[in-house]
Amino acid sequence: MVGNNMTEDVSAENNETNAGLMTAAFRLQIVLLVFILSQALTGLGRVGYTFDGWALGVSHQRTAEIGLLLAIAILVLIIKAKPANEKMKGMAIGMVGMWVIQFGLGEMMDMGGSLSWLGMIHAPLALLMFAHASMMMMKFKSE
Repeated sequence: MVGNNMTEDVSAENNETNAGLMTAAFRLQIVLLVFILSQALTGLGRVGYTFDGWALGVSHQRTAEIGLLLAIAILVLIIKAKPANEKMKGMAIGMVGMWVIQFGLGEMMDMGGSLSWLGMIHAPLALLMFAHASMMMMKFKSE
């Protein structure tokens, strides 16, 4: 009997949302939004909308790499936090998926050749990523 009560107590504790992890994920989400905006600015700069002599290709690539790592970190934090709203996990998985697709499209565009048309997918997907990240911010507030 005592063992069953202990098991019930542990399972009840495991179902509670870890507020500290959710706060950390929320703060990283803010940083991720800034990285998405910096991706937009450096991406536009790469196609000529910048001052002469600014090489923004490396900056665009590094912010993409860091953004992908941030999205993965947010996903891990949300899974570990066990939020009451299961949609948070799905939204975090979707964010990581979009970063992976964006990263792949960017790498394919850098190969040169006839793949520059992928920018027509890359740019609108970036807008969707920003919208998705903004919607995640609203979900954090409801947690």
